[in-house]
Amino acid sequence: MLNYSKCWFTLLVVVGCFSTIVHAQVIALGSCPNVSVVSDFKVDQYLGKWYGNRNYYAIFQSDLDCVTAEYTLNGTEIVVKNEGIQQVTRRKRSTTGVARLIKSGKLSVSFTGNPSETEFPNYLVLDTDYTSYAVVWNCFELGPISSRIAWVLTREQYPSISTIDKAYAVFKRNGIDVGRLRLTNQNNCTRR
Repeated sequence: MLNYSKCWFTLLVVVGCFSTIVHAQVIALGSCPNVSVVSDFKVDQYLGKWYGNRNYYAIFQSDLDCVTAEYTLNGTEIVVKNEGIQQVTRRKRSTTGVARLIKSGKLSVSFTGNPSETEFPNYLVLDTDYTSYAVVWNCFELGPISSRIAWVLTREQYPSISTIDKAYAVFKRNGIDVGRLRLTNQNNCTRR
C-alpha cells in the first residue's frame, strides 16, 4: 500500500511541476488528439480583430476580461496584438507578437522571440469561416501527459448561439472536450 501511495504522490508532484511549466493550460493524461486543420487557410481573410469568446484556462489571460486578438500584416510578417482589461484595476493590458504560417492552418506564434526560429506549429486553426468564428487549438505531449489549450474566437463581441454551436461542432468533430471551455467576460469593457 505504501508504494501505491508513493506512486500517486510522485505523479501529482510531476503533474504539478509540468502544469507550472506550461502556464497552467489543461493537462490531460494521454496523448494529443489527432486533429484536422483548415486545408486552404487564407491569411488575408483571417486578418483583423477577433474577440476571445471562450477558452481553456490559461494563466496568461486568467485575470483578463474583454480579450481581443488583432492580426495585421507588416510586410511578410503577421503581427499579433492581444489585449484585455484587467479584472480588478480595469486597466488595459496588451502584448504584441509575431506569427508565421508554417503550412495551411498551422502557425508558429511567439510573443518573446522570432517564430522563424522554429518549425513547430503552436497555433492550429481547426476551422474558421473568417466572418464569424475561428476555432484554435494547441496541444503538446510531455511523456504520458499532454498540455492542451483551446480558443473560440468570434468577429462579434456578442456572437449568436448558432455561431458558438458551429465552433462547438468543430471541437466535437476533433474529439476535443468542450466542457473545459470558460466563457470570456465581454461586458463592461471600458478601461481607465
